[in-house]
Amino acid sequence: MPDETHLQALHAAVNCYLSTLGAMGDCVGEACPEIGGIYKHRLGRLRTRLAFDASTPAMEESCAAVEEALREYAQRASGYLARHRRELNAAVASLQEIVRSLAQRQDFYGARLRQFAAQMEATEYPTHAEALHEVVALQVAGLLSCVESMTHEAQSLVTRMNQELASVELRVREAEVTDPLTGLMNRREMERQIESRKAAGGPLVLLHFQLAGQVNEEVMKQAATRLGSHFRHKDLIARWTNTEFLVLFQGPPHIAQARLEQIAPWISGPYLLESGETAQVSIEGRLAPAEAVA
Repeated sequence: MPDETHLQALHAAVNCYLSTLGAMGDCVGEACPEIGGIYKHRLGRLRTRLAFDASTPAMEESCAAVEEALREYAQRASGYLARHRRELNAAVASLQEIVRSLAQRQDFYGARLRQFAAQMEATEYPTHAEALHEVVALQVAGLLSCVESMTHEAQSLVTRMNQELASVELRVREAEVTDPLTGLMNRREMERQIESRKAAGGPLVLLHFQLAGQVNEEVMKQAATRLGSHFRHKDLIARWTNTEFLVLFQGPPHIAQARLEQIAPWISGPYLLESGETAQVSIEGRLAPAEAVA
């Protein structure tokens, strides 16, 4: 095969591989956004790197990285969906029990009200005004007591329903690993990764970025994209707070410091918003000790 034809075929194969990486990232991100967002970002960073360096070692490393990312995604997505299903089933069972209790209490108070009605029909009311007033007052007090009890129990059961729904929502949310706005790792997952790294005795190099200025959700989303494009797929990036990012860097501190100084100017500066306006943003970056982010 002529060299030029061979190079064209190789170039086409690399482009196909890069397109496949992009498609895989979109798929994992859309199939289970609560889990897949961070893997979409990871595959996207890997794709960006290969676009600049498609050497044989880089391609081989990328294949191993893709296999690992997809395997991890499959396990975590499966676990998340299983947990979601368990929590949903438990919530449905609990709500069904509350509804049954509500129906039983309504039947009980319905019977009491019918009993009151029958008693009122059977009552021989006195003709004397004062005596009549006393009898009616007693009947009204009984009715009001029944209605108040019925209302109180209904409100109590509705409160239980809301508490159960909130509890299920919280437990499901705790299993999510993706920040819904930026698609990066969320704080809970980064904390789990940090604790896991500590437990394993591995090196812990953290880069902290604090944004200031005209920072809103649109700016944070764009900043996450800028930040992600400057790190490798194996570096873990999280949205730490509303205006902060944290990176668990895979490398020694002096390399992290150099990377920090290179990246900060790219994150700060003007951000063009969808409205056509420009937001000015500054950034402060530093190496963060592990105890500072606990």
